[in-house]
Amino acid sequence: MRVTRGADLAVGDWPTSPEVVALLEGAGAVLAWDVLADDPVPAARVHDPERASEWLWEVYGDAADAVLGGAEEVDVPAAGDWRVRDACRRAARLTWAEAWWPASVTAGVPALDPAVLHAELAVALSTVEHLLDDPDAVTRALASVVPLDVPTTDPELDALAERVAALAEDYGVRPRPAEAPSRRAFALAAGGGGGTAGITALSGESDVDWALVPHGAVDAVAPARWAVVRRQGRTVLEVSVVPGPSPGARLAARFGDVEVALDGVDAAGRITGAAPVSAAVLLLPPDRRVLTVHAPDFAAPAAPDPDAPARRAAIVAHARSRIGSPTATLTERTAR
Repeated sequence: MRVTRGADLAVGDWPTSPEVVALLEGAGAVLAWDVLADDPVPAARVHDPERASEWLWEVYGDAADAVLGGAEEVDVPAAGDWRVRDACRRAARLTWAEAWWPASVTAGVPALDPAVLHAELAVALSTVEHLLDDPDAVTRALASVVPLDVPTTDPELDALAERVAALAEDYGVRPRPAEAPSRRAFALAAGGGGGTAGITALSGESDVDWALVPHGAVDAVAPARWAVVRRQGRTVLEVSVVPGPSPGARLAARFGDVEVALDGVDAAGRITGAAPVSAAVLLLPPDRRVLTVHAPDFAAPAAPDPDAPARRAAIVAHARSRIGSPTATLTERTAR
């Protein structure tokens, strides 16, 4: 692995896109795994070598001394006790899944169970608590846990519930009461739905940028659809987007210079909005007929990344491969 020295000491190649980065903040250093790669060894950015030296050997083994001692290239040994590194990776991956898991009815990627995710994350963090930058990370994670439904038919889930209950008692944290999140709109979205009344002069679809909406607010794969419709002597821009497993965020869409509030729900469960437009919208060149869905309280509209569709398709394929995989986290294996 290449080691470079600038403002921070950098080990290995940092993942190039935030959508694929699984992060863990340790004392004095941040670890990063590319979720699409099958490399157990993370990249790192070391901003406080003295603090990081207390635990970095648990991640890089004997190579940690060379990393901190001025080497420009290091080889991480294959043999060693990597239980701490594996726990770090699991915690980072769960944090990634909480932010980026591409739940999609359209693509057949089921939503993660947040109760399982938060429980598994709390256990993973407790295993590596000694190297975390945040001394209250485990307590905070336990405060987000809701009771799992036990007994279950899965002994791993039963064991996880028992482990979390013991941790909560040790840390003096009372679990939050269970909530039953509504996924009605997510289920309805699978059925599709009727058309638009009036005469459609133009129509199209655009991918939704995951970075512009809260996680789970919309289906990760289904495109946002738009139509310029003539109805009763008026020209209207109509927009619809398929909701995800956690709808509820205030959404809007931008098409050219037109802003549309997505504040309705149609009979198929899709999130919808409409705004009157000038007939001049019909003269927009094809490269400006781009719909950008965003959450105004979350992120501002941004120009589309031409590399994003291929990257997101790879993430969706990766997520499908994790469901039921023995190498996946329990949260991913039990997605439903």
